[in-house]
Amino acid sequence: MRRRTTTATAGRRLSRADAIEIRSYGARLGNGYGSGHEFSLTVTLPGAQSFDLIVDTGSPLTYFPCVGCDAELCGYHEHQYYDWRLSNDFRLLNASMNAADAAFCDAMPVAHNVSADGECLFGLGYLDGARGGGSMIEDVVSVGDELSPAKMIFGCGGVVEADGGFDRQDGMAGFSRGNTAFHTQLAKAGVINAHVFGFCSEGSGTDTAMLSLGRYDFGRDLAPLSYTRILGADDLAVRTMSWKLGEAIIASSSNVYTVLDSGTTLVLLPPAMRDDFITKLVAQMAATHPELELFDDEDLGQMCFSSATPVLTAKLRDEWFPKLAITYDPDITLILPSENYLNSHLYIPHTYCLGIDESDDGTILLGQQALRNTFIEYDLENDRVGVVVAQCENLRKKFAPDTPHNPWRFVATIFILLFTACVVSAVSFCLYAKFGGQKPFKYRVFQVSDILDEEIEMGNVVDT
Repeated sequence: MRRRTTTATAGRRLSRADAIEIRSYGARLGNGYGSGHEFSLTVTLPGAQSFDLIVDTGSPLTYFPCVGCDAELCGYHEHQYYDWRLSNDFRLLNASMNAADAAFCDAMPVAHNVSADGECLFGLGYLDGARGGGSMIEDVVSVGDELSPAKMIFGCGGVVEADGGFDRQDGMAGFSRGNTAFHTQLAKAGVINAHVFGFCSEGSGTDTAMLSLGRYDFGRDLAPLSYTRILGADDLAVRTMSWKLGEAIIASSSNVYTVLDSGTTLVLLPPAMRDDFITKLVAQMAATHPELELFDDEDLGQMCFSSATPVLTAKLRDEWFPKLAITYDPDITLILPSENYLNSHLYIPHTYCLGIDESDDGTILLGQQALRNTFIEYDLENDRVGVVVAQCENLRKKFAPDTPHNPWRFVATIFILLFTACVVSAVSFCLYAKFGGQKPFKYRVFQVSDILDEEIEMGNVVDT
């Protein structure tokens, strides 16, 4: 049975915490639909317009394309652009006329500027060379089926990849830190019961995960969390005390600043740490399973393992390869299977590749590769992160099933559809009357090349 804090809203009781199923567009890391195994949160805006946004704990800004944005910037995605003309609550931030807008714009944790007519403009720079920008707006956003809608400030804009392409997802849901973060705005609006969210990514070969918003009680289905403090003011980062592969301590793994980034696919380690990890892994596998074939895949830029006899199945992978023990400050150790550092080859079956690359700043960045089957609670109220090894699939199936929690929603949906069919002409007339004479919102392309912070870590920084 679920335990939630509830509040009476709009004639029915809505929760102030929710567990939501989120999905990727493929079951493999480095899948063919995008650059990585990103999970998407579906949000709904006025006019029943839905958008799939990458849940990224390495990005502080939520954005997606709106009507008026040039396709060269905003691209082509899973859904059409957001049509703000269907909203009664749409508002373009004006930092010249509104002091609150000016303060919000000035505090944004991404590159920003104010146009001559007061628009709050944002710029995005990614380590993989992607660039983008747009304008900040406010509108009503709905997420999940248990939480009240909330007014949120987000970006109308887009990002162009370094190769000129675009993500299949519509945009980004920024779950890092700062006034623009998705969870920060939900907490400020009182939609969730605490400034807390959780993330649980399932094991290899799956395309599902679970996101919890608010302080959600999983009861006995989730083991007690162990907490480590959040470091710094900009990242969701913790301190790693050591890595241990089997019985071997990995060199240079002590006292390392570690960013938890759900929007990145692989793991980034300092060069010395990565080199020692590879050396120890190769030595251990050569000693215990000489039948393994080791090769470097130049196309993927990864070191891979395969075996002809017997075939290297996922079961054998888990049995043959050593476990990885990661210890966080002060003394929290997670014992992880090999799927947390090996991923399936993009197209060669029964072949597994090392999902670890080099970082260039001496830090560890843990992407989806290392976060599998670990429940992570981000408690921003207490500046701490709670972690525990978990069976994320079991949690999702029980607490975030792929069906609405409210049994009356289907009946309500049918009624709304029938009612809408009867009054469509009247609705069309009302829209014309409201917007026909309104000055259109003109999308402004923000030139960000002069003020982008190259060190802002946002989104997927690994070219897989």
